Amino acid sequence: MRVVPGHHARSHKTHLFNTPFLSFLCFRIANALIVRTFFNADEYYQGPEVAHALAYGYGVLTWEWSAKLRTYAHPLVYYVIYIIGDRVGARSGAFTRLAPRFAHAVVAAAHDVGCGRLARRLFGSTGAKWTTFARVFSWFAFFCETRSFVNCLEGACVTWALTYWPFDALGERSGGASRRIKALTFAAMACALRPTSAMIWLPLGLRTLGNGKDGVEAKLRFVFYEVVVVAAAAMFLSASVDRYFYGEWVCVACNFIKFNVLKGGSAMYGAHAWHWYVTQGYPAVMGTTTPLALLGFWRHRRTRPEPFLVTFWTIAGYSIAAHKEFRFLLPCLGASLTSVGSVLATMRPGRQRVVAMFIVVTNVVAAAYTSVWHQAGTIAVMPHIAALARDGKITDGGVLFATPCHQTPFYSHVHREIEMRRLECDPRDDGSVDASARFAENPGAYFTAEFGSSPRAHATRSCAVAAALAPSRIVIFDGDARRATEWLSAWNFTLEKSFHHAHFAVDREIQRRVELYARSFEDHACAPPQGS
Repeated sequence: MRVVPGHHARSHKTHLFNTPFLSFLCFRIANALIVRTFFNADEYYQGPEVAHALAYGYGVLTWEWSAKLRTYAHPLVYYVIYIIGDRVGARSGAFTRLAPRFAHAVVAAAHDVGCGRLARRLFGSTGAKWTTFARVFSWFAFFCETRSFVNCLEGACVTWALTYWPFDALGERSGGASRRIKALTFAAMACALRPTSAMIWLPLGLRTLGNGKDGVEAKLRFVFYEVVVVAAAAMFLSASVDRYFYGEWVCVACNFIKFNVLKGGSAMYGAHAWHWYVTQGYPAVMGTTTPLALLGFWRHRRTRPEPFLVTFWTIAGYSIAAHKEFRFLLPCLGASLTSVGSVLATMRPGRQRVVAMFIVVTNVVAAAYTSVWHQAGTIAVMPHIAALARDGKITDGGVLFATPCHQTPFYSHVHREIEMRRLECDPRDDGSVDASARFAENPGAYFTAEFGSSPRAHATRSCAVAAALAPSRIVIFDGDARRATEWLSAWNFTLEKSFHHAHFAVDREIQRRVELYARSFEDHACAPPQGS
């Protein structure tokens, strides 16, 4: 049964900053403070770390930025926040660490409101109520959407674009030019942030132009006076931002598509089967609400197919690339949740309560575990390092992060200009093995090749110089530390702090704990062996 929007569907306030938004904002701020686990390196290295380097003059930019594969439109958000914070005296490590999270709490709250409004438009006020319920208890939204991923901004833009999109006709019944411009603006923002977002809007646009309710003249006006103008403005603004930061005109979208699609470069981060989003990605993101979403797609396949179309084209488009990730599905999360809400809204009260309780229990457990415990160590170690840096205890060779590629945040969490090194894993055209791979093969041999078997045994430097160049702290997983025990002992490293990381393996063998080793600088480290 289709839920028909009634007069209550139009009674909500049209502006964003109303009571529901403020309630969602409080919830998402708490959400941002609870999440303390690692998900993906892009949370830091494609956003806050870039902004930190721009705002404060020191930091790390990964190889994608020298290859001009990324747009500065996303880091610009955090750059502005950091600059404003610096102007008003907010210069602590806590500020640079938490400000991006709080910014995304605002984005997530706006996305919450957008999901409700989209559901109200498609399935009425009751559908909107249950969509909001599904959104609040979505484990993946809780786990992911307060993180500083560009996909979170993209997802919010897509949902808000859909709330204004002319599904039925271009005429006044769809809100007229004002609503269409809003829809196109949000869609253009999504495409500017992630060029792959165009995979959603091309089929939706063709569907809009193919309906028989509008004349040719109206469709031509829509294309040339609205779509082209808004798209051109968005492209110019995005290109101008990149021109300012790169120092030259750059077509980031062209470079991105050339590397990831034409050259297949995305596969360097892992390749997945073509069906991964259908068999693993989408069911995992939607969790226990997956059957309800699919039922809603089928039930409204003729009357309201838009949630299915958005989900289908997102999955189909991203399935082309070899590399696939859960967060890439954020653009279709809002639309899919409206399908869940439409089914919940039509259930009998008894069944509705049982299903709702099942959704609450399963999603709260999943959200709590993934947000607080799973892969927590690489985040927990950073405040400790920041405190050591603040107290002047990071000396000589600084900190070496002997972890797989980009497993920890960096200067955005420490906010001190100290020596910090990581295992490089940039793509290489000469076929040579990068530092991360060499370390994974044999940690002890890697340390010996880089620093010598001990301070006294260094072949080209004096003991004192060798000791000064070696790190004073090493961040390492417990399994790798056991394989490098002999080298750590020879250099007088002792365990300073240990942090829980995970109970289950993710991409490689299980690494249960993240360990921080500190080096003793006692004189006997460089003294000759006894009896010599």
